[in-house]
Amino acid sequence: MLDLLLGGSLLALHLLGLACLALAQDKHWKTLSAYPRRQAWVAPMGWGGLALSLLLAWAYQGAAFGSLIWLLVLPPSGLALAFTLARRPQWLRLLARLLSSKR
Repeated sequence: MLDLLLGGSLLALHLLGLACLALAQDKHWKTLSAYPRRQAWVAPMGWGGLALSLLLAWAYQGAAFGSLIWLLVLPPSGLALAFTLARRPQWLRLLARLLSSKR
């Protein structure tokens, strides 16, 4: 059960990091957000999410096998994000709204 929880959270962190990196691009930001300016910290937050998922993989399986698991999670996460951006970009609109923080 713990393996499933850690594997799922690893996949979720990886996907969240990749989604933040996608939203750091102007094209995806303009497609998904009603706010004209994106925050400067969207890309570092994406890299931070990927680094956190790598640390979780290392804590989960050690440095060698954790790095392999982290690399093997990359293609499914990337494909899921690519299909989401192509078919259902409105699913990421909530994340764009959270990252825009209109204040």
